[in-house]
Amino acid sequence: MKNKIIILIILFISACSSVPKIERTESINTLIQKPEFNYKIKSLPKSIKIYFDQRDDESELPQEVQGFIANSFTYSSKISYKPKISFSNFKTEECINDVIKEDLIIVINFESSYKNIQKEQCLRFLPKSKTIYTSYDEDDLGFNNTFMISREEEKNKLIDHLSNSSERIILIDSKKTLDKEKIKKSLQAIRKEVVENKTYSGDLSSQDMFAELLLVDRSQERKRKLSRRITETINSDSRTREDVDTFFLSVDLQEARNLKPALDYISENDYEVYVLNSWQTNSVYNSNDKDLLGSIHSDFPIMMPIAMPEIINEEKRSREFAIGYDLYEIILLKYGGINYRNYEYKGLSGKIVLKDSKAKRSGYVFKITETGLEIL
Repeated sequence: MKNKIIILIILFISACSSVPKIERTESINTLIQKPEFNYKIKSLPKSIKIYFDQRDDESELPQEVQGFIANSFTYSSKISYKPKISFSNFKTEECINDVIKEDLIIVINFESSYKNIQKEQCLRFLPKSKTIYTSYDEDDLGFNNTFMISREEEKNKLIDHLSNSSERIILIDSKKTLDKEKIKKSLQAIRKEVVENKTYSGDLSSQDMFAELLLVDRSQERKRKLSRRITETINSDSRTREDVDTFFLSVDLQEARNLKPALDYISENDYEVYVLNSWQTNSVYNSNDKDLLGSIHSDFPIMMPIAMPEIINEEKRSREFAIGYDLYEIILLKYGGINYRNYEYKGLSGKIVLKDSKAKRSGYVFKITETGLEIL
């Protein structure tokens, strides 16, 4: 009996030591934290095959695959885990009909323009029990093991952080996003009023667009009419509308750097400005982003001006690279971790928790201030 108790105590201590403590406080220096698990090496897959859909003639592997390989390299000496990794670039119309011999299959970077029924047909030969499906869509196609990455998550995070004073909103999207109607419904669902919504197309200058939205021209017109009535020149400043408190921009980061200063120039008020990045480019935030001062964003940590793992150079600073990098971490946690369900991994793409075989990711909301980025 005594020996059994000792064994139980040893097992308990071993299990606890393999689960790192979760640091709940968040700062710019703690957004990325590698797990320190005592991984069960024998439980990890010995062979991994990655299917990806690269429809152009690029000679390099997709950034997601490069991120996956980079992280596998960092672990190869740390935990002596060196799985056999193979790759297959397939065309969607060809589908996958290989004989699966590998321990684990990963489907990544699948062409999102194809209808789900076509996807299901192309993936029907894959054993769902040992396949991880990674996609930018919200449909898991019936796979149990998934890592879904959606810009919708960032949108929801920003909307959740709207202040109580944000009641009347002007919504602007761009030709790259064209999602103002969808965002409008989400804002209305939490009883926010969208006063105006517009697509920034470049036909008008950004200053002219904000002057139109804020009714600056009407103020000038009233001044001219009054001057004609009293036959005297009236000296007065243009006034902007006072029934708006917030701007929500769904645009590319470079477009935001054009729009925010224009709004500040035209406006007399200190509006709350929320920016939902288009994800169409991989422009990174600067530590001294004066053009975006005061604006609030949600995005991947890899896009922020923070310390990166040494293996990541500026050319690799992309959301796609972060996804592949984190995917390797997810495999280690899922197949080699102990009590991983209680652990929140802080990766390059955001906070990730494994729940019911699905990897749930969420980004960070941050404000650009005079001193840098403030995590909200």
